[in-house]
Amino acid sequence: MKIVRESADQLIIENNPIWLAAFVTLFGLVFLGIGLSVFGTEPGTGLAFIAGGLGIAIGFNMIFVRRTQLILDKPRDLVELRRRGWLGYSSLTWELRYLDRAIVETSRSGDTDTHRAALVISGGMDAGTHPITWVYSSGRGASRAMNAVNGWLDSHRSNA
Repeated sequence: MKIVRESADQLIIENNPIWLAAFVTLFGLVFLGIGLSVFGTEPGTGLAFIAGGLGIAIGFNMIFVRRTQLILDKPRDLVELRRRGWLGYSSLTWELRYLDRAIVETSRSGDTDTHRAALVISGGMDAGTHPITWVYSSGRGASRAMNAVNGWLDSHRSNA
């Protein structure tokens, strides 16, 4: 996750998984290439690899690749979480006063930990924990987002 704008009035954090999209597409294209190369001698195997390659490239991009924006806007007293992917666009909004803090959620699989940032909403109809991104990932993006949100909130609470 990357901090796009950080000012006294607004914090914008964005997750745009270009590298994930490129990796998934390249992985699918390798299978597509294998399928095309063996199609002449083994049509059944070639079609299976072609279908698998296209399924991986298109299907995984549709499911896992989403652009996410988190906007904390003091003048509008608003928290807005926008998600855009192949399957559509969604937006969730809360009043800024209900945003308690950001946390990092961790998923453990074998020896590997992956993380995602989440918002803790303390009031209103949507009280609870809301993940910023659906997908867990390795790296420091989740903690960077948590620190940015909590720091921005702390600076506004101390000024109030």
